[in-house]
Amino acid sequence: MKRKILTSCLQQVSDKLKSLKSAIADLQESAGEDSKSSVGDKYETSRAMIHLEQENLMTQYNEMIKVHGLLSQIRSDTVLDVGMVGALIETNNGNFYISVGLGKIDLDGYSVFAIAPNSPIGSAFLGKKVGEKIELNGRDYTITKIQ
Repeated sequence: MKRKILTSCLQQVSDKLKSLKSAIADLQESAGEDSKSSVGDKYETSRAMIHLEQENLMTQYNEMIKVHGLLSQIRSDTVLDVGMVGALIETNNGNFYISVGLGKIDLDGYSVFAIAPNSPIGSAFLGKKVGEKIELNGRDYTITKIQ
């Protein structure tokens, strides 16, 4: 199951990278077209807005590259018995994959939350073993299985 979850995470990030790359290319094309048809202050304002949007998209793109790199370092075939990056933790209140924060993933009827190790719940699970409990936001989580 860990392999499927990791593959799904990598696919989500790859899809986001493709989408961002396409949006950046569209903006570059739009900037080129705008320079051919605009004049004066309207042209400068439009160019500035496009430039800001390009910077925003590039920041998101670079962050996704980092996320992809982090995911690529996780080995799904490693058997783990403690909460750490790459661990699939099953609890009485849900399943959690410590990797990157991508949210809920549904695979073959199995729901899991991809969480970052530096998130509140992710950091609470770090170093924990089967049978241990954590409490977060008034909710108790008892670890029933770690893979």
